[in-house]
Formats: sequence, structure tokens, C-alpha cells
Amino acid sequence: MDGILKNLADTISHAVDYAKEKVTDITRSTSVTILKLSEHIMNQPETKQMEKDLLGIVYSFYHLQKEDVSYYLEMKSSHILQLDVYSHDHTIVSYRSYRDHSSLPTPIKFPKNLLSE
Repeated sequence: MDGILKNLADTISHAVDYAKEKVTDITRSTSVTILKLSEHIMNQPETKQMEKDLLGIVYSFYHLQKEDVSYYLEMKSSHILQLDVYSHDHTIVSYRSYRDHSSLPTPIKFPKNLLSE
């Protein structure tokens, strides 16, 4: 009887390990900073950029649409003012300099497949 229970426990353990591995594969994420994410947005060939000069200050606006994911980046000179990444009304990243400036260098979890070129 002990042998059967041990085999059953091993089988369940292998199944749990397999399920964890598959979940990790599906939700593959990486750590990225807001600065690195903004560079990624600016360096994509599909990114649309618009600049406005308001009272001598240059503001840049970047829009990127890749598959079902929308990226929006707003900068004043080289200062990140706002960064949003969202998909189907679901916010993935929402950064505001007035609110989150202290978290700028802090790595955040971000889906690895959304950073692919």
C-alpha cells in the first residue's frame, strides 16, 4: 500500500511541477525599468512620434501599437512625464512622473514577449 501511495504522490508532484513550468512559460516576464521601457518604445520602427514646442519647451509624444498592445510615452526634453502600456482596457504599466518619480529606477515585472523586436 505504501508503494502505491508513494507512486501516486510522485505522479501528483510531477504533474504540479509540469503545470508550474507551463504557467511560467505562458506568463514569461522579465524585470525592466521605466527608462528601459521608454527606450524600447522610442526605438521601435513602428513608433509614431510627434513633437510640440510650447513656450520654448519641447514635448515629445510617442504612440506604438503592436498587435493588441498600445504604448504611449510623453516626454519633456529627456524627462519622462508619462508612460502607459495597455491591452484590451487592461493596464499593464501606468507611470506618472508627478506620482511615481521615486520608482523610476525600480525594476518592474513586464511580459517578456512584449519587449521582443
